[in-house]
Amino acid sequence: MAALTFRNDGTWGAGKGSRLTSAEGDGNIWELAQRIAAIIADIPAPLNISNITVDGTQMTIFLEDGTEFGPFTLPQANFRPTAVGELDVATDGIYAVGSDDFNHYWRYSGSSDATIDLPVTATADMEVTFRQAGSGVLIFPDSTDVIVNGIDGFLNRSAGPGSVITAKFVEDGVWDLIGRLAEDVTA
Repeated sequence: MAALTFRNDGTWGAGKGSRLTSAEGDGNIWELAQRIAAIIADIPAPLNISNITVDGTQMTIFLEDGTEFGPFTLPQANFRPTAVGELDVATDGIYAVGSDDFNHYWRYSGSSDATIDLPVTATADMEVTFRQAGSGVLIFPDSTDVIVNGIDGFLNRSAGPGSVITAKFVEDGVWDLIGRLAEDVTA
């Protein structure tokens, strides 16, 4: 590393005491450019994330060198249903969701499958949550007027006892499913 030429004395040391020549100015610029190039050439490879685990609301991040960060508490929405109750399905096995179901949490303990019929229209912030508490599966079918968006690779039905699924109204004729859906093993 060559020394830089300074005009005046200062914290950098003794200066030349006169104006720099163009060759001295160019030499300073060249030296600084070489130092920057050396820094850029020596940038270490990044230490990447190798894995992230989540257990409940706790997330831990693992780096490629084995360094571990966390656990960190993940934020979660506070679901506060206005009503909690047992889902009473008609004898035909169909439950038609209506405006009275707004922000409800329904538990279904039946042994027969139950079809949840979602309406074409609802209020913009409508959500209805269902829990499969028995052996009967909760099914959320599309219809000619309603599209039910689940998750790619999964069926629009509960995955077994303990599954909780929220149906969220998106717009007229469209609902999104959020929760534990059954994996589509036929694909």
